[in-house]
Amino acid sequence: MSISKRIAHVRKDSKNGEAFNMVTLEAAHRVMSPVVDAALNARGFETVAPLKWVRHDGSPIRQIFAFPAWKGGVIAPRWGLSFDFVPHVSGSSVRWHRTNKTAIFDLVVDARDKDLDVSLICGEQVVAQKSAPIVEDAIARADEFWRRVNSVEDVVGAFEWLRSYLSSGGLGFYNYVQHPIALAFVLARTGNADDARRELDRFLEGRSAEDPVSIRLGEMLTKASGMP
Repeated sequence: MSISKRIAHVRKDSKNGEAFNMVTLEAAHRVMSPVVDAALNARGFETVAPLKWVRHDGSPIRQIFAFPAWKGGVIAPRWGLSFDFVPHVSGSSVRWHRTNKTAIFDLVVDARDKDLDVSLICGEQVVAQKSAPIVEDAIARADEFWRRVNSVEDVVGAFEWLRSYLSSGGLGFYNYVQHPIALAFVLARTGNADDARRELDRFLEGRSAEDPVSIRLGEMLTKASGMP
């Protein structure tokens, strides 16, 4: 089989023989956003990027709901929290994410359920047909999680729950790069300075103590812990 014929063959849907019709993330957002908006807008969520919604109620904890892309031409629901008091590292800089537009997942809950995957390889019509029940189910699961977190103190328990949730295979707790630094600052803020330092050290593995990022984060953690 020639290369051109092989490529044409690969681009056929093995189930129905139709050519793949790849949907961009922007198009998927256009198709799915009315369903998500109907469920979330009245509760104060705003769209901040394609397939990403954030809610801020004035506390330092922001709720996030999103559909990130995965291998295989699918998107899948993700929900979690962004903390105004937790920094992140961007290159050689340490930055805050204290607005809805800049919010990132400090605590990530992926659905880990193939039934909630949305295929982007079969056209917009398929996305439209399948998105409503998936969005409804995903938001119900997200709500169940969000209801557990009403204060910074509740976040410690949420992280412990997440460790268990992610222990059944697939990506583990520390495969999410923001988890250790977020947990460090949550622990510092709730008075557990020793465990906070251990989590930050885990995050800084591979960096020298003289690295500007290491120095800056150490100073910020000390301040967050209320230590002299």
